[in-house]
Amino acid sequence: MIRQKLIAFRWMLAGIGLLGGTVAADGAERPPFAPTRDVAVVYQVEATQAPAGQAGGQAGGQTVKMSYSAASGRLRLEQPSMPGYMLIDRASGRMTMVMDQMRSFMDMPFDAKAGAGLLLNDKMTFSRAGADRVAGMACTVWNVTSDKATARLCIAEDGVILRGTGSDPKHGEGKLLATSVSYASQPAAIFSPPPGFLRMEMPAMPPNLGGKPGKSPG
Repeated sequence: MIRQKLIAFRWMLAGIGLLGGTVAADGAERPPFAPTRDVAVVYQVEATQAPAGQAGGQAGGQTVKMSYSAASGRLRLEQPSMPGYMLIDRASGRMTMVMDQMRSFMDMPFDAKAGAGLLLNDKMTFSRAGADRVAGMACTVWNVTSDKATARLCIAEDGVILRGTGSDPKHGEGKLLATSVSYASQPAAIFSPPPGFLRMEMPAMPPNLGGKPGKSPG
């Protein structure tokens, strides 16, 4: 059961992994690499094609809510069909899967490459490709390329990705579309496991989720 949850969250990361990064200051034309303020975005995420030898569609047509704290740079990912949620702290290189029904959580290393190879950074090439509106918000369309991945993203001026399609050899193809955006302040408590939850050891990791099997850090 836990292994199945990890696999499902991997596909969430493959879509939401388009978010985040550290803004470079070299003057090159590029979008913000992370939202500039607290935000909660509801996405429709779809894995349209998986790499050879892997099952596809695990996040196809799924609703995923992403909450972001600008102060800490932390993410919270929730999927209604999953009995729990994922917390990501990129600054510390850690992600935490919280399982509500079991009143427990697991810490594990976070590998940025788990995000479909499309986590935005200053080693990628960006080119403007027009403008659009998504979920009632204006956004700039960017073509993004790296040594292993390509994407076409529509990013709001404040760094929120509103629409994206992308592919890489390891994670296949996927897309996401924002259906609602809220700029309400995000409470710090939602980015940590609830008090009293039990820390569990991490089981063997599914391929490409990030890190190696072993005990949770901490």
